[in-house]
Amino acid sequence: MKKRLWILRTFNVGLFYATLLIGFGSLLPGHWIPGSGVLSILFPFLLFPHLIMILIWARFRPQHMLKNLISLALLFFPVMAQFPIGTSPANEQTTWKVASYNVRAFYQQRGIANDIARWTQSEHIDILCTQEMRRSVANPVAAHYPYRVYASNNKRIGTAIYSKFPIINHGSLVFEAIEENSYAKRSAGYADIALPDDTIRIINIHLSSTGIKDMDMEIEPSREEWIEKGQFMAKKIARSDRDRGKQGRSILQWVDESPYPVVLTGDFNSVPGGNLYARLLWKLDDPYLFKGSGAWGSYLPLLQKGLPLRIDWTLVDEQLPYSGQYLSDVAFSDHRPLITTFSARTEPQED
Repeated sequence: MKKRLWILRTFNVGLFYATLLIGFGSLLPGHWIPGSGVLSILFPFLLFPHLIMILIWARFRPQHMLKNLISLALLFFPVMAQFPIGTSPANEQTTWKVASYNVRAFYQQRGIANDIARWTQSEHIDILCTQEMRRSVANPVAAHYPYRVYASNNKRIGTAIYSKFPIINHGSLVFEAIEENSYAKRSAGYADIALPDDTIRIINIHLSSTGIKDMDMEIEPSREEWIEKGQFMAKKIARSDRDRGKQGRSILQWVDESPYPVVLTGDFNSVPGGNLYARLLWKLDDPYLFKGSGAWGSYLPLLQKGLPLRIDWTLVDEQLPYSGQYLSDVAFSDHRPLITTFSARTEPQED
């Protein structure tokens, strides 16, 4: 028995320091140490071994629980940001809705733009923020929204904001730290929207993707193939993480400079955790933490591999009366849409 307890204590110490390493490592900006931000993907999955160890220590050595309890405290926000615990708000609690949806350029199947257009109306979406929007075939969606802006302002793939409320100002946002003139440099835009009782700024972004495809992970059972593909994917991950670190600096600046309460939304291509998420939580609320509901995981290819991870976020100024946030279980793209619900203000806003 003593030998088994020694093995468990040794494992627990290793688990504790691994949690610290992954947690604090993920807080390093990706442009400082490329690849560090990817550690935040692993963080939520450490919950289960810590819970198992707590059950074991509760039976044999309660005094050894301290490391696991500290680890659970560190895991709190990353775990809550992935697994919904709330309930859907009642209709009378909702006065307007914002949806963020990576529509994959409408390539999922023929006629998918019509399907998404019908979905927006059945869900009563008032403001729709899309990523990978192919403007040339977006007419079915645009027909339902009298106010719409695109970034960048061309007919190729970009981001878009559609609104049933008036847009009084708008513009493209450029990630200046991205050197090459690519989609990653110009994949953001904003719109100032006049609601019946307030004016808000929507910032819609699409951060750099790893670019890893399923075929990249098809590996022949040989040592050379494992090494070659591993190095190839590691370079892609590090490069994209570095770019997201640079993009994060611009996002923080845009939020600080906004003249109106901000709704920051989009495809972040990373889970809620790490440096950018932690810094944004000082400025904005994540409704998913306590009011998240609906399906698990926003990116279907990861979900199909048993990883129910959310890489689409909507963060909200605390002044705005949000009532809930949920993932809609539809498959019109390789992403699920993330919907945030808002209620009317209960108190008049101070001048």
